[in-house]
Amino acid sequence: MKMTPRSQSRRRHLLGPSGIALIAWAITASAIVAVPCLAQALSVDVHAHRGGAALAPENTLAAVRNALALGADVIELDLHVSRDGAVVVIHDATLDRTTNGRGFVRDTALADLQRLDAGSWFNARFAGERVPTLREVLEVVRGHGNERVRLNLETKYDARGPAPPANFEELVLEQVRAAGLSGRAIVQSFYYPSIVRVKTLDSSMTTAALRSPLNPPLDPVADVRAARADIYSPGFRLVTREAVEALHRAGIPVVPWTVNEPADMERLLTMGIGALRGDGIITDHPDRLIQVLRARGLRR
Repeated sequence: MKMTPRSQSRRRHLLGPSGIALIAWAITASAIVAVPCLAQALSVDVHAHRGGAALAPENTLAAVRNALALGADVIELDLHVSRDGAVVVIHDATLDRTTNGRGFVRDTALADLQRLDAGSWFNARFAGERVPTLREVLEVVRGHGNERVRLNLETKYDARGPAPPANFEELVLEQVRAAGLSGRAIVQSFYYPSIVRVKTLDSSMTTAALRSPLNPPLDPVADVRAARADIYSPGFRLVTREAVEALHRAGIPVVPWTVNEPADMERLLTMGIGALRGDGIITDHPDRLIQVLRARGLRR
């Protein structure tokens, strides 16, 4: 019903100043209640960096199993290719840092790689851990029973070592598909042509554009679009509230790396990480991130 100026004046007179103030307070209060609280608005995926590199020897099955036991949402791993074409899980182009071997991964046959000890350097109790293949990791994840856990697989292109084969991305996608985990995998890379190849081979595969603080982008949204990626994954010191807001407006989740201190985790949350589904934090300490999220009521 439309009110006339006279009826509006009469209603104000009947309510009086206190009544009008009460109505105004009620409207304001209802608007405040309608805004979701922080805990309801946030959803932060816990990415265990190299399987949780502070807790177990990185990129090993021991690390993968530990990440699964902790309840990580995503297990982040690094991929290279052996001399005989096997996709293997190891970070460096060389064997020296994380095994008792020497030389380039790309120059070593799988049988020789799997004779190496990839655990003792971290702690004697991990002696005998091997350099796993991607197939072995996929079997462990698929067999775990938690159908929500995902993999974040980085295709490594290291200028300090031999180039991977031309069919690197095809090998990765074939194995992920064969394991039935295409819908639970992300392929990420600093080398954007690798992401483009993944999208060309399988447009449904989720991809992430990594970005180093040593090479900050002028426009993160344009960066992601140029790479045909779905997710932006910068070094965490590149993250600003303005950048997060711009990426979120474009529908792009943000997954910073490598965030190990609780204070930095908290800072990223206040900048808006977690406000868009798919946002996450990559950390060597998935245990710490889980604790931070639990303290905020964001995780059981």
